[in-house]
Amino acid sequence: MSAILSRCAPESRCAPEQNHLLAALPTCEYERLAPRLEDRALQAGQLLALPDETISRVYFLRGAIVSLLVPMEDGSAIEGATLGREGMVGLEALLGDGTARVEVVVDIPGRAACMDANALRDALGRSMSLQRLIQQYTLALLHQIARTAGCDRRHSVRERVACVLLMSHDGVDRQTFHLTHESLGVMLGVRRASVTQAATSLHAAGLITYRRGSMTIVDVNGLRAAACLDYGLSCEAYERLRRSVWD
Repeated sequence: MSAILSRCAPESRCAPEQNHLLAALPTCEYERLAPRLEDRALQAGQLLALPDETISRVYFLRGAIVSLLVPMEDGSAIEGATLGREGMVGLEALLGDGTARVEVVVDIPGRAACMDANALRDALGRSMSLQRLIQQYTLALLHQIARTAGCDRRHSVRERVACVLLMSHDGVDRQTFHLTHESLGVMLGVRRASVTQAATSLHAAGLITYRRGSMTIVDVNGLRAAACLDYGLSCEAYERLRRSVWD
């Protein structure tokens, strides 16, 4: 990697960074960004970006789960990807003209590190390690979006619900989290009744329990077996990202 990475080896930090991208930065690079990072609580249903609007702030997710929703001609939206601690919101601010292409909505409340988009662009221009990290993350995200597109066409609602629940579990790092059937329906672009049928099947199999919007994963390994292959393949893409940082 770059000379910057060789000079700035990772060190222990006072408080572990929850976002995987920020945590992957060398300590000296992270410390340069830290004063610009504002810890925020994100609420379920909160909109972080809308199509054709300028992105003024980016979010490094620290526990919240968000969906990238692609708008359709009939006014509906289809999920392009589910993001958690492995990702960030506002990538277009770094790679394009700074205009959002999708709608980004918070599915599961949690925290995120918020940063001014211009400040991050300036930091990107000065840091080879940050540039490489963003490039690798972009590849992983594109892979996830491609897998999601294929999943929407080929896999059952039950498999897709299991996949989203696993991604949510990984993102919040706890067994129980708030996620309604209605939200799942929006994320997957299917009717709420279809989500309820799939969730009932997973519950009957002893894999999950749910009550009043509270979802609990009882058997993680069983849920992995019930999910489509796209969950594992997307995880592999982000795992390659983590492994490549120090290669």
